[in-house]
Amino acid sequence: MSNMKAMHCLTAILVLSSCGDQTMAPRLQPGEGVGSARNVSPPVTSLIITISNSDSLGNPYGIKNDGMGAYVDGTQNVQAVLDQYGTLAFNTLAKGKTATRWVIYNFNNPVDPSNAYRPNPANSQNYHFSTGAADNSPFVPIQNLGVDGNPSVECIYMGNSFANAVASWRVSFQKRLEPETAYAVVTRVSVSPAVWTIAPGGSCSPVSNVGSLRSGDGSFLYGYYNLPFLFTLRAK
Repeated sequence: MSNMKAMHCLTAILVLSSCGDQTMAPRLQPGEGVGSARNVSPPVTSLIITISNSDSLGNPYGIKNDGMGAYVDGTQNVQAVLDQYGTLAFNTLAKGKTATRWVIYNFNNPVDPSNAYRPNPANSQNYHFSTGAADNSPFVPIQNLGVDGNPSVECIYMGNSFANAVASWRVSFQKRLEPETAYAVVTRVSVSPAVWTIAPGGSCSPVSNVGSLRSGDGSFLYGYYNLPFLFTLRAK
C-alpha cells in the first residue's frame, strides 16, 4: 500500500471514529441545559406582602398582620424578596436593624386539645419566613410560575422563626420532613402585575393549615397547631 493511500485510509478511520463518538455522546434532557429557560436563575424580585387577618367568611387566620398595612421590601426595616433561587425571603426585622414591624401568631388552636403549651414571642424579635422545594416534586422558581409553560401552582415548604429575649421557636410547614403538617401552596394569580398567594393546604397536603412548633434549634417538638394564613405577594 502506498503512503498516500495509507494516509487516506487513516483519515477515513478518524472521521468515522469521530462520527461514532458524536452518536454515542449523552444528550441533555429537557431542563438540564444551563441555558434552559426554566433553569436560569430568576431575577431577584422586591415584594409588597399583604397578610390577611381573616378568610372570606370572617374566620380569623392563625398568622396575622400587625395592623400597620402591607410589608414593603426596603421600608420600615423589612426585607421581602423572591431571591435568586426562586424562594421567598421575608424578614420583618432586617439583620442589624431595629424592629418596627412584626406578625401576630395565634397558637390557641392546637391539633391536640390537651396541649396547653403557648409560646410568648416578643414583637422586637425577628419574624423570619423562608420557603423551599418540596421533597416529592420538581421545583419551579416562584418567579417562573405561570409563565414559559410552567404550572401556576406548586407545593413548597415554609419555615418561620421568632424569639423573645431568652428563647426562640420554629414553625414548619413540611420543612425537614414534617409529614403531619400542611404544605405551603404558592399560586400565581396574575402575570402582569406579578402577584402570587401562599396558603397552607391544597390537594398536595395530608391536612390543611397544620404547622409544627419546635424549639429554635429544631430538637424539641412542642406540638402541632392549626395556623391558617394567607400571604399575598405583589412585585414591587
